[in-house]
Amino acid sequence: MKKFLTTLTLIAVTILLAPAVHASDCFRDPIYDRDWNAEVTTGAFIRDVACMKGSEIITTLAVGTIAHVIAETDGWYKIETPDGQIGWVGQWLVEQTSKSFTETAEEPEPETISEDVVEEDNAPMYDINNHKYEDAIWYVYENSIVNGYEDGSYKPDNTVNRAELLKIIVEAAFNDEFEGYGDKNCFSDVPANEWYTKYVCFAKEEGIVEGYSGNMFKPTNEISFVEALKITMVGFDYDFAEETPWYKDIVVQASEGNFIPLDVTQFNQNFTRAQMADLITRILKSRKGELEEYLGDSAEEVVTYEDLN
Repeated sequence: MKKFLTTLTLIAVTILLAPAVHASDCFRDPIYDRDWNAEVTTGAFIRDVACMKGSEIITTLAVGTIAHVIAETDGWYKIETPDGQIGWVGQWLVEQTSKSFTETAEEPEPETISEDVVEEDNAPMYDINNHKYEDAIWYVYENSIVNGYEDGSYKPDNTVNRAELLKIIVEAAFNDEFEGYGDKNCFSDVPANEWYTKYVCFAKEEGIVEGYSGNMFKPTNEISFVEALKITMVGFDYDFAEETPWYKDIVVQASEGNFIPLDVTQFNQNFTRAQMADLITRILKSRKGELEEYLGDSAEEVVTYEDLN
């Protein structure tokens, strides 16, 4: 009996000391076995590893496809596709289902799908693949801060306008307090029940925006870097001093936090949707203590006030 107990003890110690099985992904998270079916809710890329950066796309699954989930790691499912391929898919693109593995949508022809040209029904935000801010855009998408456009695109290099900016800020910095503001008429050019009304009117009441003379907000106006930065910093409740020029302390504080995207070179340059995703991701990651991990090799690169003109 003593020998038997000793053997059990050695086995237990061996298990405890054994290295964890990890995914071949960016974050080295543990893998857990799973055994259930999932339905694709938004057309999805299937990748060779559980990682946006450095992974290769194996195939694409259309909405309605049933896949078999065989493992899970942080943010990802390892699946078997109907044609027997094994790969990783973002958890936000599928949901558990009781449907049979044999029940599936018609598979798209493989030769019509590529990383560069993806039909809009097959993948969300197909135009951000290999973009330098791809990770940031996926992060804000995964956290329900952005949704992309109806045609499946994100248009990362388009300049963000004032209405789009406020949606991103309010969705990122608040819970659902803004939901009751959709029927307001808080500015003369912000009618009730537009998609952006609840964000603009909530932001006005919170003191995040003030608008222009004539009680106008100009929701479709494109926005510059310093304008976007001010609204973002106010939305996330950062305090700053009034200086000349008015944006100096805002930029200085953002620089000290390493919030400024590295390709910002001018105070008044147009601010793109991709840069906005990076700015928001930097702030959210900083608050979680994960900014350095997110920035990786560029963690020591900081845009300063003196760098801009």
